[in-house]
Amino acid sequence: MRPAAGLGLLALALAVAPLALPPFFLQLLTEIAIVGLFATAFNLLMGFGGMVSFGHAAYFALGAYTAALLVKRAGVPLLLALPAAPVVAAAGALLFGFFIVRLSHTYFAMLSLAFAQIVFTVIFKWKALTGGDDGLLDVWPPSLLKSPAAYYYFTLAIVALCVLALHAIVDSPFGYALKAVRENPRRARYIGIDVRRHQLAAFVISGAFSGVAGGLFAFYNGSVFPDFAYFTKSFEPLVVALLGGVQSFFGPLAGALGFKILEWMISRQWPVYWPLFLGSIVIVVIVLLPAGFVGLVGGRPWRTRPSAKA
Repeated sequence: MRPAAGLGLLALALAVAPLALPPFFLQLLTEIAIVGLFATAFNLLMGFGGMVSFGHAAYFALGAYTAALLVKRAGVPLLLALPAAPVVAAAGALLFGFFIVRLSHTYFAMLSLAFAQIVFTVIFKWKALTGGDDGLLDVWPPSLLKSPAAYYYFTLAIVALCVLALHAIVDSPFGYALKAVRENPRRARYIGIDVRRHQLAAFVISGAFSGVAGGLFAFYNGSVFPDFAYFTKSFEPLVVALLGGVQSFFGPLAGALGFKILEWMISRQWPVYWPLFLGSIVIVVIVLLPAGFVGLVGGRPWRTRPSAKA
């Protein structure tokens, strides 16, 4: 089956899902879509830019708290609050990324983690604004979007637009230049590519779309907490991208589907052992399926060459 036909069938299945599935599974699909967007935004850095961030939860949390604060504290409607999420997340990514992209490899990863911990600490300590460890509660969408089916369709539409935008970016001259930087920064610099500018732009774009995912999750969850910025949250898009396949644009979406279904199935029976199962699954995938889930069904047209940059 051609990729376009497969995507068409998937879109049709997602569109009719509310007609056949109970509310719980619609909520699960909504979360899968949000996690898929978060991982796809992250993979712009790792899969196409060769940069591994250990602190991407910072931009997810900035988006979530921005949207939640505007609705909760300022009374701004959701449709106006949600667009502010990527703006604030992008601003944070620009500020932190200016310093982070000057480094590479281990130092890049560790500095990104350090900045994420700064965001976590500010959220945790600034109780007057963020609620501190109590978070912000009762951050629900308006009545028009409150039903599981309505918010599912809303989320699906936003995620689809974001994924299409990310795909257009990857397929643009900027995307090809970014991949050239990933393969050989020195050679890319010799042919006239501004390496740091492309890396910083990719970092900001990735942060912005992570902010969209955070904003959507805030209203899906009905509350936001400092844990959204904690380092464990930063490993979620990394694991999802690895499971799906970092060599494929659509790999993180497949990874999100597999990740959340596995989490649901295993957590129901053995909630305490879910991290153990997850670690084992990741090891198996890395060793036996380096191309991820997408590699099982063939996704050759969507693959990119593995990054040489850790």
